[in-house]
Amino acid sequence: MINRQQLVSAVLGVSMVWLSSSPADAGAFIGASDANPDRILHPRGYDGTGGVVTVGICIDPDSIAVSEMEIPLRNVIAVWNALEPTTGNVRRGDGSELDPDQIDWESTILHEVGHCIGLSHPNLASESPVASADRNYTKTGAGPNGVFDLDAGADGVKGSADDVRGDDLNRHWYQNGVNNPFTLPATVDFTTYSRTLENLPPGDLFPANGDLTVSALYGVPNTEASMQQGARSGEEQRTLVADDVATLRLGMSGLDEIAGTADDYTVHLVYAGVSDSCDLVVRLINTSSFAFCSSSRTTIEGNHQRITSSSVTTGDFNWFFTTERIGGEEIFSDGFESGDTTLWTAAIR
Repeated sequence: MINRQQLVSAVLGVSMVWLSSSPADAGAFIGASDANPDRILHPRGYDGTGGVVTVGICIDPDSIAVSEMEIPLRNVIAVWNALEPTTGNVRRGDGSELDPDQIDWESTILHEVGHCIGLSHPNLASESPVASADRNYTKTGAGPNGVFDLDAGADGVKGSADDVRGDDLNRHWYQNGVNNPFTLPATVDFTTYSRTLENLPPGDLFPANGDLTVSALYGVPNTEASMQQGARSGEEQRTLVADDVATLRLGMSGLDEIAGTADDYTVHLVYAGVSDSCDLVVRLINTSSFAFCSSSRTTIEGNHQRITSSSVTTGDFNWFFTTERIGGEEIFSDGFESGDTTLWTAAIR
Protein backbone atom coordinates (compact mmCIF):
# COMPACT_ATOMS: atom_id res chain seq x y z
CA MET A 1 0.00 0.00 0.00
CA ILE A 2 1.29 3.47 -0.89
CA ASN A 3 0.27 6.39 1.27
CA ARG A 4 0.78 10.09 0.52
CA GLN A 5 4.17 10.22 2.23
CA GLN A 6 5.40 7.30 0.15
CA LEU A 7 4.08 9.03 -2.98
CA VAL A 8 5.95 12.20 -2.01
CA SER A 9 9.10 10.08 -1.77
CA ALA A 10 8.39 8.58 -5.19
CA VAL A 11 7.96 11.99 -6.81
CA LEU A 12 11.20 13.21 -5.24
CA GLY A 13 13.09 10.14 -6.44
CA VAL A 14 13.43 8.43 -3.05
CA SER A 15 12.84 4.70 -2.52
CA MET A 16 9.19 3.68 -2.50
CA VAL A 17 6.82 0.77 -1.98
CA TRP A 18 4.84 -0.55 -4.97
CA LEU A 19 1.33 -1.96 -4.94
CA SER A 20 0.81 -5.61 -5.83
CA SER A 21 0.79 -6.22 -9.57
CA SER A 22 -2.52 -8.07 -9.58
CA PRO A 23 -5.25 -7.13 -12.11
CA ALA A 24 -7.44 -4.01 -11.94
CA ASP A 25 -10.49 -2.27 -13.26
CA ALA A 26 -10.26 0.87 -15.27
CA GLY A 27 -12.79 3.70 -15.37
CA ALA A 28 -14.56 5.64 -18.10
CA PHE A 29 -13.77 8.28 -20.72
CA ILE A 30 -15.36 11.65 -21.52
CA GLY A 31 -17.43 11.50 -24.70
CA ALA A 32 -18.56 7.87 -24.47
CA SER A 33 -22.27 7.61 -25.26
CA ASP A 34 -24.97 5.09 -26.10
CA ALA A 35 -24.17 5.71 -29.77
CA ASN A 36 -20.41 5.27 -29.22
CA PRO A 37 -19.70 3.62 -25.85
CA ASP A 38 -16.15 2.69 -26.97
CA ARG A 39 -15.04 6.30 -27.51
CA ILE A 40 -11.63 7.14 -26.01
CA LEU A 41 -10.58 10.73 -25.32
CA HIS A 42 -6.86 11.54 -25.34
CA PRO A 43 -5.09 14.60 -23.88
CA ARG A 44 -4.29 17.67 -25.93
CA GLY A 45 -1.29 17.13 -28.16
CA TYR A 46 -1.79 13.45 -28.96
CA ASP A 47 -2.11 12.91 -32.73
CA GLY A 48 -1.66 9.14 -32.93
CA THR A 49 2.12 9.30 -32.84
CA GLY A 50 3.79 7.75 -29.83
CA GLY A 51 6.05 9.58 -27.40
CA VAL A 52 5.62 12.11 -24.61
CA VAL A 53 2.50 14.28 -24.71
CA THR A 54 3.29 17.44 -22.75
CA VAL A 55 0.39 19.44 -21.32
CA GLY A 56 1.12 22.88 -19.88
CA ILE A 57 -1.05 23.96 -16.95
CA CYS A 58 -1.23 27.59 -15.85
CA ILE A 59 -3.08 29.77 -13.34
CA ASP A 60 -5.34 32.46 -14.75
CA PRO A 61 -3.92 35.80 -13.53
CA ASP A 62 -7.46 37.07 -12.85
CA SER A 63 -8.01 34.37 -10.22
CA ILE A 64 -8.98 35.41 -6.70
CA ALA A 65 -6.15 33.53 -4.94
CA VAL A 66 -3.24 33.20 -7.39
CA SER A 67 -0.47 32.75 -4.81
CA GLU A 68 -2.45 30.22 -2.73
CA MET A 69 -3.25 28.14 -5.84
CA GLU A 70 0.32 27.50 -6.95
CA ILE A 71 1.50 24.87 -4.44
CA PRO A 72 -1.61 22.65 -4.61
CA LEU A 73 -1.62 22.90 -8.41
CA ARG A 74 2.05 21.88 -8.58
CA ASN A 75 1.26 18.96 -6.26
CA VAL A 76 -1.57 17.83 -8.55
CA ILE A 77 0.81 17.96 -11.52
CA ALA A 78 3.34 15.83 -9.63
CA VAL A 79 0.72 13.25 -8.65
CA TRP A 80 -0.62 12.78 -12.19
CA ASN A 81 2.95 12.58 -13.54
CA ALA A 82 3.93 9.92 -10.97
CA LEU A 83 0.81 7.92 -11.92
CA GLU A 84 1.11 5.73 -8.85
CA PRO A 85 -1.85 3.86 -7.31
CA THR A 86 -2.49 4.31 -3.61
CA THR A 87 -4.91 2.98 -1.03
CA GLY A 88 -6.28 4.75 2.04
CA ASN A 89 -6.28 8.02 0.11
CA VAL A 90 -9.40 9.45 1.82
CA ARG A 91 -8.55 11.29 5.04
CA ARG A 92 -11.00 12.93 7.42
CA GLY A 93 -11.10 14.13 11.01
CA ASP A 94 -7.80 13.78 12.86
CA GLY A 95 -6.17 12.40 9.71
CA SER A 96 -6.86 15.58 7.73
CA GLU A 97 -5.41 19.08 7.81
CA LEU A 98 -8.82 20.59 7.15
CA ASP A 99 -11.37 22.07 9.48
CA PRO A 100 -14.75 20.31 9.16
CA ASP A 101 -16.25 23.13 7.09
CA GLN A 102 -13.32 23.55 4.69
CA ILE A 103 -13.08 22.04 1.17
CA ASP A 104 -9.71 20.86 -0.09
CA TRP A 105 -8.77 22.73 -3.27
CA GLU A 106 -5.95 20.32 -4.13
CA SER A 107 -8.27 17.31 -4.01
CA THR A 108 -10.79 19.12 -6.20
CA ILE A 109 -8.18 20.14 -8.79
CA LEU A 110 -6.75 16.61 -8.92
CA HIS A 111 -10.21 15.45 -10.01
CA GLU A 112 -10.82 18.25 -12.51
CA VAL A 113 -7.43 17.89 -14.18
CA GLY A 114 -8.33 14.23 -14.70
CA HIS A 115 -11.39 15.37 -16.66
CA CYS A 116 -9.27 17.78 -18.70
CA ILE A 117 -6.93 14.98 -19.81
CA GLY A 118 -9.84 12.79 -20.88
CA LEU A 119 -11.21 10.86 -17.90
CA SER A 120 -14.87 10.71 -16.94
CA HIS A 121 -16.58 9.75 -13.69
CA PRO A 122 -16.60 5.96 -13.10
CA ASN A 123 -19.98 6.37 -11.39
CA LEU A 124 -23.28 7.62 -12.84
CA ALA A 125 -22.71 11.04 -11.23
CA SER A 126 -24.70 14.22 -11.81
CA GLU A 127 -24.55 14.03 -15.62
CA SER A 128 -27.08 11.18 -15.35
CA PRO A 129 -30.76 11.85 -14.59
CA VAL A 130 -30.84 9.59 -11.51
CA ALA A 131 -31.41 10.90 -7.99
CA SER A 132 -28.32 11.94 -6.05
CA ALA A 133 -28.69 8.94 -3.73
CA ASP A 134 -28.22 6.61 -6.73
CA ARG A 135 -25.28 8.28 -8.45
CA ASN A 136 -22.64 5.91 -7.09
CA TYR A 137 -23.85 3.10 -9.33
CA THR A 138 -21.28 2.21 -12.01
CA LYS A 139 -21.23 4.40 -15.15
CA THR A 140 -23.72 3.25 -17.81
CA GLY A 141 -26.10 4.38 -20.45
CA ALA A 142 -29.81 3.71 -19.93
CA GLY A 143 -29.91 0.93 -22.50
CA PRO A 144 -32.78 -0.13 -24.81
CA ASN A 145 -35.54 0.33 -22.22
CA GLY A 146 -34.64 4.01 -21.83
CA VAL A 147 -34.38 3.98 -18.03
CA PHE A 148 -31.58 3.23 -15.57
CA ASP A 149 -32.08 -0.12 -13.83
CA LEU A 150 -30.77 0.29 -10.29
CA ASP A 151 -30.67 -2.59 -7.83
CA ALA A 152 -27.82 -2.75 -5.32
CA GLY A 153 -28.01 -6.53 -5.02
CA ALA A 154 -27.64 -8.69 -1.94
CA ASP A 155 -24.81 -6.64 -0.37
CA GLY A 156 -26.82 -3.40 -0.54
CA VAL A 157 -23.76 -1.49 -1.81
CA LYS A 158 -24.28 0.63 -4.93
CA GLY A 159 -21.55 0.27 -7.54
CA SER A 160 -20.41 -3.20 -6.41
CA ALA A 161 -20.08 -6.48 -8.31
CA ASP A 162 -23.53 -7.88 -7.44
CA ASP A 163 -25.56 -4.92 -8.71
CA VAL A 164 -28.50 -5.90 -10.93
CA ARG A 165 -28.53 -3.39 -13.79
CA GLY A 166 -30.99 -4.86 -16.28
CA ASP A 167 -30.18 -3.71 -19.83
CA ASP A 168 -28.07 -0.71 -18.76
CA LEU A 169 -25.14 -0.25 -21.16
CA ASN A 170 -21.85 -0.47 -19.27
CA ARG A 171 -19.29 2.28 -19.96
CA HIS A 172 -16.79 1.20 -17.30
CA TRP A 173 -13.67 -0.62 -18.51
CA TYR A 174 -12.54 -3.56 -16.38
CA GLN A 175 -9.97 -6.33 -16.74
CA ASN A 176 -11.29 -9.52 -18.30
CA GLY A 177 -12.02 -12.10 -15.61
CA VAL A 178 -11.29 -9.69 -12.74
CA ASN A 179 -13.45 -7.12 -11.01
CA ASN A 180 -11.42 -5.18 -8.42
CA PRO A 181 -10.91 -1.42 -8.93
CA PHE A 182 -8.21 -1.16 -6.24
CA THR A 183 -5.35 -3.24 -7.71
CA LEU A 184 -3.25 -2.75 -10.86
CA PRO A 185 -1.76 -5.16 -13.44
CA ALA A 186 1.51 -4.86 -15.32
CA THR A 187 -0.21 -4.55 -18.71
CA VAL A 188 -3.20 -2.30 -19.34
CA ASP A 189 -4.67 -2.24 -22.85
CA PHE A 190 -7.70 -3.35 -24.83
CA THR A 191 -6.59 -6.97 -25.11
CA THR A 192 -7.00 -7.36 -21.35
CA TYR A 193 -9.81 -4.88 -20.63
CA SER A 194 -13.38 -4.74 -21.89
CA ARG A 195 -16.83 -3.33 -21.23
CA THR A 196 -18.83 -6.45 -22.07
CA LEU A 197 -20.39 -8.28 -19.15
CA GLU A 198 -19.52 -11.69 -20.61
CA ASN A 199 -15.92 -11.21 -19.43
CA LEU A 200 -16.81 -10.68 -15.74
CA PRO A 201 -15.57 -13.25 -13.20
CA PRO A 202 -17.98 -16.08 -12.36
CA GLY A 203 -20.63 -14.86 -9.93
CA ASP A 204 -20.15 -11.14 -10.67
CA LEU A 205 -23.13 -9.40 -12.26
CA PHE A 206 -21.70 -5.97 -13.09
CA PRO A 207 -18.38 -4.06 -13.06
CA ALA A 208 -17.55 -2.55 -9.67
CA ASN A 209 -16.28 1.03 -9.54
CA GLY A 210 -13.82 2.69 -7.18
CA ASP A 211 -16.36 4.07 -4.71
CA LEU A 212 -15.53 4.70 -1.05
CA THR A 213 -18.18 2.25 0.15
CA VAL A 214 -17.14 -0.41 -2.36
CA SER A 215 -13.52 -0.19 -1.14
CA ALA A 216 -14.45 -1.78 2.20
CA LEU A 217 -15.65 -4.89 0.34
CA TYR A 218 -12.15 -5.35 -1.09
CA GLY A 219 -10.29 -4.88 2.19
CA VAL A 220 -8.97 -1.38 1.42
CA PRO A 221 -11.26 0.97 3.43
CA ASN A 222 -11.00 4.75 3.12
CA THR A 223 -10.06 4.40 -0.54
CA GLU A 224 -11.83 6.05 -3.48
CA ALA A 225 -10.96 6.82 -7.09
CA SER A 226 -10.06 10.46 -7.52
CA MET A 227 -12.34 10.53 -10.58
CA GLN A 228 -15.35 9.42 -8.52
CA GLN A 229 -17.75 12.35 -8.30
CA GLY A 230 -18.30 13.76 -4.84
CA ALA A 231 -16.41 16.31 -2.72
CA ARG A 232 -16.93 16.40 1.04
CA SER A 233 -16.10 19.12 3.54
CA GLY A 234 -13.22 18.33 5.89
CA GLU A 235 -11.82 15.63 3.59
CA GLU A 236 -8.54 15.15 1.72
CA GLN A 237 -8.24 12.97 -1.38
CA ARG A 238 -4.92 13.99 -2.90
CA THR A 239 -3.63 10.80 -4.54
CA LEU A 240 -4.81 8.43 -7.25
CA VAL A 241 -6.05 4.87 -6.88
CA ALA A 242 -5.63 1.97 -9.31
CA ASP A 243 -8.87 2.80 -11.12
CA ASP A 244 -7.60 6.29 -12.03
CA VAL A 245 -4.18 5.02 -13.11
CA ALA A 246 -5.56 2.16 -15.19
CA THR A 247 -7.95 4.43 -17.10
CA LEU A 248 -5.21 6.83 -18.18
CA ARG A 249 -2.89 3.94 -19.04
CA LEU A 250 -5.67 2.39 -21.11
CA GLY A 251 -5.85 5.56 -23.20
CA MET A 252 -2.06 5.71 -23.43
CA SER A 253 -2.06 2.38 -25.31
CA GLY A 254 -2.83 4.56 -28.33
CA LEU A 255 -4.94 4.23 -31.44
CA ASP A 256 -4.22 0.53 -31.90
CA GLU A 257 -5.24 0.01 -28.26
CA ILE A 258 -2.28 -2.33 -27.66
CA ALA A 259 0.41 -1.52 -25.11
CA GLY A 260 4.04 -1.69 -26.22
CA THR A 261 3.54 -0.50 -29.80
CA ALA A 262 4.73 2.60 -31.64
CA ASP A 263 1.64 4.74 -31.01
CA ASP A 264 1.82 4.49 -27.19
CA TYR A 265 2.32 7.75 -25.33
CA THR A 266 3.04 9.13 -21.87
CA VAL A 267 1.23 12.15 -20.44
CA HIS A 268 3.56 14.73 -18.89
CA LEU A 269 2.00 17.73 -17.14
CA VAL A 270 4.13 20.83 -16.64
CA TYR A 271 3.45 23.96 -14.61
CA ALA A 272 3.31 26.89 -17.06
CA GLY A 273 3.14 29.76 -14.55
CA VAL A 274 0.56 32.53 -14.18
CA SER A 275 -0.99 33.05 -17.59
CA ASP A 276 -4.26 32.86 -19.47
CA SER A 277 -2.60 31.15 -22.45
CA CYS A 278 -1.56 27.52 -22.05
CA ASP A 279 -2.92 24.05 -22.73
CA LEU A 280 -5.00 23.96 -19.54
CA VAL A 281 -5.94 27.17 -17.71
CA VAL A 282 -7.00 26.86 -14.05
CA ARG A 283 -8.96 29.67 -12.43
CA LEU A 284 -10.69 30.52 -9.17
CA ILE A 285 -13.38 33.17 -9.64
CA ASN A 286 -16.49 34.55 -7.99
CA THR A 287 -19.09 32.09 -9.26
CA SER A 288 -21.72 29.91 -7.65
CA SER A 289 -20.44 26.88 -9.57
CA PHE A 290 -18.30 24.60 -7.42
CA ALA A 291 -15.77 23.15 -9.88
CA PHE A 292 -15.84 21.99 -13.50
CA CYS A 293 -13.67 21.30 -16.53
CA SER A 294 -14.69 22.82 -19.85
CA SER A 295 -12.97 21.61 -22.99
CA SER A 296 -13.24 21.08 -26.72
CA ARG A 297 -12.29 17.98 -28.68
CA THR A 298 -11.77 16.78 -32.22
CA THR A 299 -11.62 13.33 -33.80
CA ILE A 300 -8.25 11.70 -34.52
CA GLU A 301 -9.70 8.57 -36.14
CA GLY A 302 -12.44 6.04 -35.44
CA ASN A 303 -13.43 6.02 -31.77
CA HIS A 304 -10.45 8.15 -30.76
CA GLN A 305 -10.66 11.87 -30.04
CA ARG A 306 -8.26 14.36 -28.49
CA ILE A 307 -8.73 17.48 -26.43
CA THR A 308 -7.89 20.70 -28.27
CA SER A 309 -8.40 23.26 -25.48
CA SER A 310 -9.44 23.10 -21.84
CA SER A 311 -9.88 25.01 -18.62
CA VAL A 312 -10.78 24.31 -15.00
CA THR A 313 -13.00 26.76 -13.12
CA THR A 314 -13.55 26.71 -9.37
CA GLY A 315 -15.88 28.98 -7.45
CA ASP A 316 -15.25 31.11 -4.37
CA PHE A 317 -15.87 28.66 -1.52
CA ASN A 318 -14.30 27.97 1.87
CA TRP A 319 -11.22 26.39 0.33
CA PHE A 320 -8.23 24.92 2.12
CA PHE A 321 -4.98 25.50 0.20
CA THR A 322 -2.07 23.15 0.72
CA THR A 323 1.23 24.75 1.78
CA GLU A 324 3.40 21.60 1.63
CA ARG A 325 5.10 21.22 -1.74
CA ILE A 326 5.97 17.96 -3.52
CA GLY A 327 7.59 17.53 -6.93
CA GLY A 328 10.18 19.40 -8.99
CA GLU A 329 10.58 22.88 -10.41
CA GLU A 330 9.99 22.30 -14.12
CA ILE A 331 8.22 25.23 -15.81
CA PHE A 332 7.54 25.91 -19.46
CA SER A 333 5.49 28.22 -21.67
CA ASP A 334 3.18 27.05 -24.42
CA GLY A 335 0.84 29.03 -26.66
CA PHE A 336 -2.90 28.44 -26.82
CA GLU A 337 -4.24 26.96 -30.04
CA SER A 338 -7.74 26.49 -31.37
CA GLY A 339 -9.36 24.52 -34.19
CA ASP A 340 -12.50 22.75 -35.34
CA THR A 341 -13.87 21.40 -32.11
CA THR A 342 -16.89 20.11 -30.25
CA LEU A 343 -17.51 21.82 -26.92
CA TRP A 344 -18.31 19.87 -23.77
CA THR A 345 -18.41 20.65 -20.09
CA ALA A 346 -17.78 17.97 -17.49
CA ALA A 347 -20.37 17.75 -14.74
CA ILE A 348 -19.57 19.62 -11.54
CA ARG A 349 -16.95 17.61 -9.58
